[in-house]
Amino acid sequence: MEGSLFVLLLLSGLFWSSSALSRPYHYINVRMSWPEAQSYCRERFTDLATVDSMDDVNRLVNIVDAGYSGSVWIGLKRGTQKRWGWSNGDDTLAQYSEWNEGHPNSEGECSYFAFGVWYSYPCSSLLHSVCYSVESAEYIRVQKWKNWTDAQSYCRQHHTDLATIHNSEEWNLIKSVIPSNSWVWFGLFLDSWEWSDKWSRFFRHWAAGQPSQSSGSGDCVGMSTADSGKWAQYSCDLQQPFICYGDKLNRKQIVRLKLSCKECTLNDPSLQTSILHEISEKLKSMGLESESKLSWRKREDEKVFDQESNYMANSNNECKKQ
Repeated sequence: MEGSLFVLLLLSGLFWSSSALSRPYHYINVRMSWPEAQSYCRERFTDLATVDSMDDVNRLVNIVDAGYSGSVWIGLKRGTQKRWGWSNGDDTLAQYSEWNEGHPNSEGECSYFAFGVWYSYPCSSLLHSVCYSVESAEYIRVQKWKNWTDAQSYCRQHHTDLATIHNSEEWNLIKSVIPSNSWVWFGLFLDSWEWSDKWSRFFRHWAAGQPSQSSGSGDCVGMSTADSGKWAQYSCDLQQPFICYGDKLNRKQIVRLKLSCKECTLNDPSLQTSILHEISEKLKSMGLESESKLSWRKREDEKVFDQESNYMANSNNECKKQ
């Protein structure tokens, strides 16, 4: 049908959707750059996905289409200021610290402790580590030589995370299970990445070798669906699907259409229903929200279309979506 075919071709260039507790996430199977994805999410939901925990990571992995194994944009982007924060996401360093004199310094972006004080150190160095377990409410010494990122992954896989130290009581508990002359990674790290919605928590889930310190390695972050939801940096211009968060915004959008239909009556209700059905199927195939409601906007005379002498509808023909 010539008229409906014209509508579907027109829609191929449009993206529609309908309308810190557990965030509702929405997978958008449309390839966009990071800035385009950010704008899309802000217009229709709240923002690109912000992630606070491994539970959130698992939720993101599970909502991506099973047939897709690439990367998807999330809301993390390189910022302009570096801050110290904790592996579990806490931003409480200002409340308590035990830095040695002269630390932290420019020597490294991860932290270990030894002889009762904290040091900044290159994250690629191999040290033992200390994890904590929420379930058993204890600190666990890990006597395996790992860099900081691998130590973090080990703690998250087998316990909860690298140890976080909020106060002197927790610090004394850790020292009671770790020999004072051991060099041990814990959960403090330096970070310049920030969330699109300006959320302050520091939870990160980087893949091995990420983030890269080399120039030109990319300023925007994607989540790999094939690597347990691990994160990597990419050029912000890369076109890929993405995940938004937030409640759907109830929006109404009116699109004016000009259709040609030489052997049909455009005001035939059955034909109008058929056109709306094809539009709806096209939206679904583009990965857009299946809950969108499409309807024709009728004129005062109950007609949708006015026909010109050459059988082309004039510019007053409208399709209403809400």
